[in-house]
Amino acid sequence: MEPIISAQNISFAYENHLVLQDLSFSVPCGQYTALIGPNGSGKTTLLNLLCGYLKPRDGRIFYQGRHAAKMTIDERAKNFAVIHQNETNQFPFTVLEVVLMGLHPYRSRFGRLTAEQYRQAETIMTATNTLDLAQKAITEISGGEFQRVILARALLQQPKVLFMDEAMADLDISARIKMIKLLKSLAQQFSMTIVAIDHDITLAYRYSDYVLALKNGRLTASGATKTVLTEAFFAEFFAVKAEIDSGGRLFIDDNLE
Repeated sequence: MEPIISAQNISFAYENHLVLQDLSFSVPCGQYTALIGPNGSGKTTLLNLLCGYLKPRDGRIFYQGRHAAKMTIDERAKNFAVIHQNETNQFPFTVLEVVLMGLHPYRSRFGRLTAEQYRQAETIMTATNTLDLAQKAITEISGGEFQRVILARALLQQPKVLFMDEAMADLDISARIKMIKLLKSLAQQFSMTIVAIDHDITLAYRYSDYVLALKNGRLTASGATKTVLTEAFFAEFFAVKAEIDSGGRLFIDDNLE
């Protein structure tokens, strides 16, 4: 299967500070790719390059074989959705109004929404457990509820690739697991690819299909999750002791130091 995204020798710097150095990799289509690494390793910068918010200093990024730099803003909106951890909304839109913003790429400026589009929104809001919040002001809901609303908006956008920068950080562990399972189900159903930054390495190990591991701005490892995330990898990359039992379950032990 052809990769949905591929990068060739990309580097990036903020002024004179080199953040990413000579990265080459592919993102498999229709799978859940976890972008992992220590704080300051360049994960958010890389995600912003992949979705088009930033342009590489060197190298090229391709989306479905096409040079991504040649994509228009409208094309990006119809193919990519992005959720950041620190998203905020200071205006008292209702939850329903915020979710419906996901349809922006598919409607004219003053065009009315169709009954089918409202049905799509209802389906997504039911799946993300946000339908009961529909008429509440977005400024009056909890942080965890807000994250689910933003996720619903992104899913209604019908992206080919969903980029997530710690997008579920405000959810409790139970809600996070449910949301990951939902995302994987939707990814399979709609051939949607997910690229997610996640500091919870145990969840990345359990649920991701593919891993890109960054450290000090360089790509340390990439490949199928269970192939990359070995006990030796955890010791060398994170300086922690990890045990993987015969059932494939991961246990993080104490620091090696």
